[in-house]
Amino acid sequence: MTHPHIAHMDATAYESNVRNPTDVKLLWESCEWLHKKTTWWYNGLGKPHPRIKFKEQRMKYLNYQKSRKKTYKMEKKRKRSLLYLLNKCIHQHDAILNYQGITIHHLDDSYRKRYLAIHQVYLQQEHMFELKEKVKNRIISIDKPYLHPIVRVKENKPVGFGAKVHMVQIDGINFIEHISFEAFNECTRLNSSIFMVRKYTGKCTHVGADAIYATNKNRTYCSKENIQTSFIRKGKAGPIEDQRNQMEKILAKDRATRMEGSFGTEKNHYGLRRIMARTEATEKLWIFFGVHTANLCKLIHKIQNNSSLKQVA
Repeated sequence: MTHPHIAHMDATAYESNVRNPTDVKLLWESCEWLHKKTTWWYNGLGKPHPRIKFKEQRMKYLNYQKSRKKTYKMEKKRKRSLLYLLNKCIHQHDAILNYQGITIHHLDDSYRKRYLAIHQVYLQQEHMFELKEKVKNRIISIDKPYLHPIVRVKENKPVGFGAKVHMVQIDGINFIEHISFEAFNECTRLNSSIFMVRKYTGKCTHVGADAIYATNKNRTYCSKENIQTSFIRKGKAGPIEDQRNQMEKILAKDRATRMEGSFGTEKNHYGLRRIMARTEATEKLWIFFGVHTANLCKLIHKIQNNSSLKQVA
């Protein structure tokens, strides 16, 4: 590395491969899965299935999905019917399990996780439907209940569904400082990022970050540690204002070009635009391999360039 004391930091989201989440789709998927499992239990015991208007609701759901213009009145009607159907499916499912003396702890992990996710979906959707209030950590997929909406300040896509990663870049090499499927404010990660840079390289004298990091707490910390940043100055100009402005522009331009460009490169060429994994652990592993494979390619180019320079010399 030629400049190990300069660090850039920013956050990005790596979206998971999920269908467009809507409340009606989520409620119907929950009803369909529970009805299938309940039917399997009743058929295995040779007992008649209790009456439920599943086929009727299925036709109404298909007609709703086929309609080009889905009005608010139509959506509200579907939600009400599907909430009633899902509540009935949950009671029938619990009844057949209690009849056999089976508790939720006797089921296998995948079955139990799916059932608990569906139960949480019902509680959240009922709360939003009845009280017209948003809920925290809203489930958007029964296959991946760990995914929650993450608001992003982007013009093309304001909300993302996937992992949010706080990245630190040292001389073009990206390091994952923090990864989470929950929304977090990246400006609170500046202190830990600087500590990580010092741990890897020994020192950190310059930091490039966007305006969201320029809080008073972060400014005070950087001034105390004698770290030059790309933040816009507050207060009166100092004796070396021209040099400070020049350094600020260089750091801001370097971060905007190299770091933002590396995010696009990883998503377009290293399989991180859509994470195809099925579980939370494998999604994190997918992101880890994608980021560090891109780093490896950068290091190979650096080694080749250095060896060619040595041969010329």
